[in-house]
Amino acid sequence: MKKTAILASIAGLAMTVLPFGALAQDDDADAVPPLSDVWVMVVKPGMDDEFNAAVATHLKFRKDAGESRAWNAYRVAAGHNMKPVAFRSCCFNWADLDTHAAETEELGLREHFAANVAQYVDHLHHYLERADIENSHWPDEGTNGPYYSVTTWKVKEGAGPEVREARARISQLALDGDWADGEINWLWFSREIGDAEISLVSSYENYAAMEPPEPSFYEFIVEEIGQEEADAVFADFSSGFADSDHTIWVHDPDISTPQDDDD
Repeated sequence: MKKTAILASIAGLAMTVLPFGALAQDDDADAVPPLSDVWVMVVKPGMDDEFNAAVATHLKFRKDAGESRAWNAYRVAAGHNMKPVAFRSCCFNWADLDTHAAETEELGLREHFAANVAQYVDHLHHYLERADIENSHWPDEGTNGPYYSVTTWKVKEGAGPEVREARARISQLALDGDWADGEINWLWFSREIGDAEISLVSSYENYAAMEPPEPSFYEFIVEEIGQEEADAVFADFSSGFADSDHTIWVHDPDISTPQDDDD
């Protein structure tokens, strides 16, 4: 992967999907359950309206049935594949997944999905993702987006620890050097199930907010540690990846878990 692609994405042009109010930073990062449950669906051609109506009905059923989770839906606003619709819920520990699996059966959630939504779905994927809160910078009050810029890197088989160490170094330099300064937010994820990937997420109010910052993130890191060391850190980061993808997602409240009027 070209270093320039990595620099551009980390510089604020790219990062991954969704409002995570519950992932507010804490003095004790371990206090925040790190897992997110992610379902990605591709709608059958020509059935978007039917799918939207069915999902809205299904999520209302889940809420009325007393499901303990809320789901936020995201559509692709810009990217090479406009088909996926992502549904995300957070924040959990592994044991919480057992609790929700039992709840799903008890409330008949799976059966309701099969009877009302599945007929409009071409195919779907189910993932679990882990947030690296210690190396992220997310607002205490969460964020409402509605846009989420996402860069995902596919990890090479046999990638060494230098990738993880470089990611932590870059993130901590940004945090310690006040790169964020209250204006830029980011959240790191790693996929726990499926192909090995890491993703970087940032939220934006609109497209204008996505304008690359000045100085660039690369220039900021050079100022912090010098060009030679900065190039070495970015080279370590890029060494473990086979490919990358950048997508902008937008939150869709119409097919998310409905909120109460006072939420």
